[in-house]
Amino acid sequence: MMFTENSGMSSSTISLPKCSCCHRHVMPNDKSVKFNCPNCGEDLIWRCQSCREAARNYTCSSCNFQGP
Repeated sequence: MMFTENSGMSSSTISLPKCSCCHRHVMPNDKSVKFNCPNCGEDLIWRCQSCREAARNYTCSSCNFQGP
């Protein structure tokens, strides 16, 4: 089955967040966390399951705070 431009399907795109530690895309079903920087509260920190389990450090892009 082929779809033409008039098939009613939208061509919207989504942008996936990136892990603040390893910079890989965080997929919707990943066991990830997101939180505001505990120091400045401005930057949104994303951590994938792998980086959380390994306790890898992240760095806030706003204030350079580093946390586990």
